[in-house]
Amino acid sequence: MPLGLQHLRDIDIPNAGGGEDECTDAVDIVAIHGLHEDSVTAWIEPESGILWLRDLVPLHVPKARILSFGYEASPSSYDDERIVEKIQGLAATLVADLEGDRSLENCQRRPIIFVCHGLGGVVVKKALAHSAGSTSSFVAHLNDIYISTFAILFFGTPHDRINIANWLFLESSKVSPVGLRRVGRLQSAPKEKFLELETITTQFAPLMKKFHTFFFWEGMPTDFGGHIDFFVDQSSAAPGIYDAPKCAIVGATHSQMVRLSESSPSYRTVLSALKRYCRLAPNIISHRWKEANDVTARARVNEAHELTDFRFNLPDKIKIPDPSILIADPSREETRNQYYFTRMLQSDNYIGRMDCYKRIREAFLSTDISFSMQGQKRFVVHGIAGSGKSQLCTNFAYDNRECYWGVFTIDATTPLLAAQSYSAIAKVGGLEGTENSGKYFLSQVREPWLLIIDNADSPDIHLPNLFPPGNRGHILVTTRNRDVQDYGNVGSIELGGLEEGEALYLLLKSARISTPWDVSIEAAGNEITKALGYLALAVKQAGTAISQKLCKLAEYLEFYQSYRKKRHRKSAISGTIPAEISPSSRQEDIYSAFDISFKYLEEKQTVESRDAIEILNIVSFYHFRNIGVDIFERALRNRQFSTTPSTLRQALAKRLQPPCLLPSFLKRGIADSDPLYVKAVLRELYMCSLINYEEGDRSFYLHPLVHTWARDRILPIQRKLWAHIALNTLMEAVTLPSEQDQEADTQFLREIIPHLDECITTSPIEIKDLKSRFGSFGIMATNLISPTRIYILRDQARTAAKCGYLYAQSGRFGQSVHYLSMVKDLTLQTLGYNNEITQKAMLFLADVLWGLGKLKSCITLQTQVVEARRKRLGASHRETLQAMAKLGHSFWLNGQYVESLRVLEDTARMSGEALGPEDLDTLIALDHLGVTLGSWQRYEESKALHDLVLGIRKDTLGEDNLETITTMSNLAMAMLDLEQREPAQRMINRVYEMRKQKLGKEHPYTLWALCYLSRAHAELGHLDQAEAMLLEGIAAGKRSLGDEHLGVLMGCGELARVYARQGRLHEAEELLLSTLERLKEFRGSEHYDYIYAMWKLGQLYELQGKASWALDTYRIAFENTATRLTKGHPLSRQIETRIFSLEGLSLPTTHDKGIDIEGDIINKQFSAEDSLLSSY
Repeated sequence: MPLGLQHLRDIDIPNAGGGEDECTDAVDIVAIHGLHEDSVTAWIEPESGILWLRDLVPLHVPKARILSFGYEASPSSYDDERIVEKIQGLAATLVADLEGDRSLENCQRRPIIFVCHGLGGVVVKKALAHSAGSTSSFVAHLNDIYISTFAILFFGTPHDRINIANWLFLESSKVSPVGLRRVGRLQSAPKEKFLELETITTQFAPLMKKFHTFFFWEGMPTDFGGHIDFFVDQSSAAPGIYDAPKCAIVGATHSQMVRLSESSPSYRTVLSALKRYCRLAPNIISHRWKEANDVTARARVNEAHELTDFRFNLPDKIKIPDPSILIADPSREETRNQYYFTRMLQSDNYIGRMDCYKRIREAFLSTDISFSMQGQKRFVVHGIAGSGKSQLCTNFAYDNRECYWGVFTIDATTPLLAAQSYSAIAKVGGLEGTENSGKYFLSQVREPWLLIIDNADSPDIHLPNLFPPGNRGHILVTTRNRDVQDYGNVGSIELGGLEEGEALYLLLKSARISTPWDVSIEAAGNEITKALGYLALAVKQAGTAISQKLCKLAEYLEFYQSYRKKRHRKSAISGTIPAEISPSSRQEDIYSAFDISFKYLEEKQTVESRDAIEILNIVSFYHFRNIGVDIFERALRNRQFSTTPSTLRQALAKRLQPPCLLPSFLKRGIADSDPLYVKAVLRELYMCSLINYEEGDRSFYLHPLVHTWARDRILPIQRKLWAHIALNTLMEAVTLPSEQDQEADTQFLREIIPHLDECITTSPIEIKDLKSRFGSFGIMATNLISPTRIYILRDQARTAAKCGYLYAQSGRFGQSVHYLSMVKDLTLQTLGYNNEITQKAMLFLADVLWGLGKLKSCITLQTQVVEARRKRLGASHRETLQAMAKLGHSFWLNGQYVESLRVLEDTARMSGEALGPEDLDTLIALDHLGVTLGSWQRYEESKALHDLVLGIRKDTLGEDNLETITTMSNLAMAMLDLEQREPAQRMINRVYEMRKQKLGKEHPYTLWALCYLSRAHAELGHLDQAEAMLLEGIAAGKRSLGDEHLGVLMGCGELARVYARQGRLHEAEELLLSTLERLKEFRGSEHYDYIYAMWKLGQLYELQGKASWALDTYRIAFENTATRLTKGHPLSRQIETRIFSLEGLSLPTTHDKGIDIEGDIINKQFSAEDSLLSSY
């Protein structure tokens, strides 16, 4: 099987001596095969022996070079949950091989067209995502592939998941798929085994519109002998959400679909697409390269300018190109719009507002759209709820999307949701997902973009805070707050009711009344729209009620007035008329229209309609946007597994449990728990226009006014009950990870956080202290008198644990600690220290405290767990050793190196004896011990341990595993401390590249690797390169983590070291002083980081001839070593030696190492990534 890049056809391009690839119409067509194939035979039509890419395509595209990439494609190699990691490795190899080949052929800027079959398409998607993220100066050459790619033809590529079972059967049959439909005899269909690929699809999604794509699916299923199936069905091979050409390969199975000849039914379709792409590609890719060069130059300048808040000047090393050169030509053939993200779908049924639409267009698009120097333009659309503000802006964005490189949306309902929206934009730009990074990304984009800031109604929102900095972009704001209209620097407009004719048209169209409309129909319709105040939402709701046959057009007003009176009476009795829904408010008209649609659901009296009403009650306590259908599907599935007692004891215990507050569809029998049932229930709400689906059908939303009405219609005394049911339903969709299954669906967990926030606001979680209620015998009394109470407490604890877990997953550690502390306190009261559940709760809480940097509290909990497990399980039990390893590492992070060394030496020794020298837990203890030994300057021992651990982890976990990469980082820094500079630099560069690929280029661990890499370059004397790396890393760290984060401070310390080596001592001193001030506040004056930085500050003073200042600094540093670091630490002795030297005394028992300004400002030869996370 040929592996790597194969040349199927080369082209002879005459070299005129002018430089790179002067043939303007040449293209590279790169083929990537699928599973159970190789790079040559995969494309050969078996009967004729024609390799169509090589033999037929060049007849129509003579200047096409044909390449094919081969890889190990046996299906069993991918029968693994780590399939995504394996594809990542292939993708990185593809990018490296292709870039290297094109570089040697001097054609780096030649357009690329990928032709992919099956899994090969997934490899290409990951490869382009990898290439797109390769933008730093060290790997920018890999970015060439992304820039040069013009089109991708996907043949039978699975875009969501792959059923590996069919492939495994094909492999086991030992039959070649070439030209065959029947692959063997099969008694029954193989059991389905799906491997998820959505992670790669999600990473590729933001890049999708950069390329022309064509999706092909297999026209015929494969006959396995008694079982017929598609390897990749149409919905997976050609997803409906992609706006791109799609076509079946007629009469071909999966294996036959890329084995074409001139007589193949679909050959001409494929050839036509290839010819078109080859014709269009050269001019567009040439323009892309011009833009890319300008972007790179400007990015380098911007990274440096971000650091101007420091008290020193940064040299301007790059000349900024003339802005007139940077303006893109809007008439170019390539589609301008690359990103389009709106919260609503464009509506073809949107009626009227043409005058408003024209005003927005004139404000934004009346002049040249290439507006880099025109200044930021903002337009405010304000008006009452239900007037169509959001839909107007969505339609404007959709209609004019080709005028904008990107369209983005901010959910401004709350400041937190606005921050989350910007985080999503940051990820689109390949940055770490933070609010500042999102704003930074937009501020640096030179292409035209449109930002919709939607629902900026809250008084907690200060609108200017939501504008990206700089003078770029167009911003549309929707709000009910008329006071913010002054922020519209190019205009504002108020939306009220529709025009009479527009409202009539919307009503009759929504009611599905066929044209022509006679006078009586129009008269009745005009009466209805007038009564509804011509409000679009109310008019549409009325039309929906009529279309559902709840009443006739002529009867609607009578129904409407009846419900309006009922609402008046209900409000008068309850005395709870909201201010905005008072009898004089026009929004009452909309509420009454909703009441009529709701009555339709009530009167249907079907199981689905009753469940629909309950789901409507539930989602009224969620956030009104992005309500995932899978919340209810997962709840059904999880409930099914949790409600079937497997033992007599469980059955008896179940009888003592109180009724669970859940909706009816979750409490019914298992037979009713088909997830498809959820869609049937939601359809009831959709048909009544009470919900609308987001793009696709996997999530839905309520109009804000529907959302408010749905909650208001619940009686006040029942709202807390339904809020509790809503919270319980959400919690049923969440499962806590077990020790066997640590994987988490982080995307789903993060998406439900806004709904959790809404629920908890109305139904806060409270667990009462049993001891305060019943005294010291409270637990025993509760068990005897009211055992049901114990089950209630257990459910409350489980809910609190899930909340703590959810908030930890989303990085909101403060809230996580609040709920996990509840769980810890309750388990201590009810179960005691020696219980396994209590200890797990304590360790989970300790982990979150560790992330927050609250190390004292963390160490207290971990110490208690270690002691309890020693008593309950024994000192050599795995769980005891796991807790000891965590405790030892926490001691190290807190600067308690004596305690860390003691605990980790014991842990490593006992783990090796009890678990074996190659056990994963033993390796963790050894790696942590290596880190601590480095802190004691025992570098040879540190290196030996890391070397040992790395070898075993490579064999057992693989080289690209994150644990392996961490050990590689630790080993590289130990080597650097031993002055093995060049191998250390190569290894840490490898760490940086792997982390960037797996975690993202602005992930904290990636930035820490960049900091290490800069240190290695500094040790090699590459000071300018080290400075450039640090400027880039610090700027990224500030965006992602904030100015005060420890990781940013460590980077500043490294930068001060570089300045000192460059002779810029004053700048080094200024930067180090500001860093010291923040280190003292964050870590304390007794921590190693602060003491070492003081030690280096003293050395700076000595170099500047300020001996007295240096002596005072050393004395302060030495005094601070007494408590935590101890006087016996090597650093303490070095500082003491220097003090005696400056005082003119001598210490014969210690070695005076002198001024080591060439050493590290932050002497971290260990895994400082954990320091980075301590402020999370």
